[in-house]
Amino acid sequence: MGEENANGEAPRRQLEEPKDGPDLRAWVERELGLKVPKEAVCPHHQSPLDYLDCAFFERARDIVVWAPRGGGKTRLGAVATLLDLLFKPQCQVRILGGSLEQSLRMWEYLGPDVQKLAEAQINKSRSTRRIDFQNGSSAAILAQSQRAVRGLHVQKLRCDEVELFDPDVWEAAQLATRSRGKTKGTVEVFSTLHRPGGLMTKIVDNAEKTGAKIIKWCILEVLEKCPEERLCGSCDLHEDCQGIAKEKCDGFVAIDDVIAMKRRVGREMWESEMLCLRPSMDRSVFRPFDPALHVTEHPPLEGDRRLWHGIDFGYRAPFVCLWIAAYDNGFFVIDEYVQELQTIDVHIEVIQRRPHGVVRMVACDPAGSAGNEQTGKSNVEALGDAGFTVKKRHSYILDGVEKIRSALRPAAGVPRLFIHPRCKQLIAAMQAYSYGERGGEVPIKDGIHDHPIDALRYFFVNYESGKARHSKY
Repeated sequence: MGEENANGEAPRRQLEEPKDGPDLRAWVERELGLKVPKEAVCPHHQSPLDYLDCAFFERARDIVVWAPRGGGKTRLGAVATLLDLLFKPQCQVRILGGSLEQSLRMWEYLGPDVQKLAEAQINKSRSTRRIDFQNGSSAAILAQSQRAVRGLHVQKLRCDEVELFDPDVWEAAQLATRSRGKTKGTVEVFSTLHRPGGLMTKIVDNAEKTGAKIIKWCILEVLEKCPEERLCGSCDLHEDCQGIAKEKCDGFVAIDDVIAMKRRVGREMWESEMLCLRPSMDRSVFRPFDPALHVTEHPPLEGDRRLWHGIDFGYRAPFVCLWIAAYDNGFFVIDEYVQELQTIDVHIEVIQRRPHGVVRMVACDPAGSAGNEQTGKSNVEALGDAGFTVKKRHSYILDGVEKIRSALRPAAGVPRLFIHPRCKQLIAAMQAYSYGERGGEVPIKDGIHDHPIDALRYFFVNYESGKARHSKY
């Protein structure tokens, strides 16, 4: 039997704090029996060890982990929490999942780790959702609500499956962290990225501006090493790994499990949720849209250029104006203007200052003919007074959508619609404009991406000839 102290208790185990990345990896494998891959396999990816190293040694203010389903992100979040509790006195950690169930998943990993390594260091508590250490550090799980987040002041907030978050809860969570001593106030994000235009997309796109460090790995980074006797030519993963599983992979996910998962899903879901190549386009309205093909500064268009505006009116919702050049063999959206909370006279002044040449033709929402409550003059009248010729044909939403689709990928011939890279909000809308989860033929109006699309479809239904149809907006 082991020695006991004066109180008849087993002596408290002394855990040595990791000093660097290799030491950290060895610590996790020795103490938790978890082998953390240390090298990236794919170009422009990072390894799971890069996350632990960055989180524990405070190498970034905020961290965004973009990783596959079953790729260990929740498990490693629990490991990072354990390390904080053990070696950072007074560190307060909170776990916020896309749902309470998701929060509990990280908690279910953390609990056994604490019991194994530090049970003697815990202050006893009646709560099953909070752990308090004798060194003043603590961890707890939060419900997915603003009430749970507002007023919170902690050092580490770990947000698991942020793609499922309520956007308002996410916004409130940004004010929840405070530094204490050498421990930085940090928000960490863990998620797949499977919805174009979703919250995770926005977080990744804004990382450069916010200073967050993106750490990305796919299923290959956590795949076990492939044995030499396995034949590449007959393996279902060969298309993806091209033999690197024998050379570089050294993870914890079994090859046979990954093969079984791949056989159950379509290519699009596989590439989105397991290879982390791009968001899934399964509900996208404009699936033919390909930024590599349709976004360019020099489209292959010929003939005379006729410049139009496509406009979607708005005040609280954004006002959107597109500059669209029509050529003999296609269309080129050369610029965009998106602005909220301004009147039509301000918009007109901004539009007329853009250096793209004189524009006379405007295609817009027929609802713009209604008079303004303050001035009595409609938006259409204001455009007319400014010298524009306004077209406002009534149409079904699907009419304009189908015209855009046809220009993206004609049944015969080459694409006829191109967008300049400066039109960032239209490009995002082309990827994010989608049908609802329950299906249906009419795209959802999310208040963000539908407005640039509306401006574009107003142009198409007014530019091309044809009889007007009854409005359905």
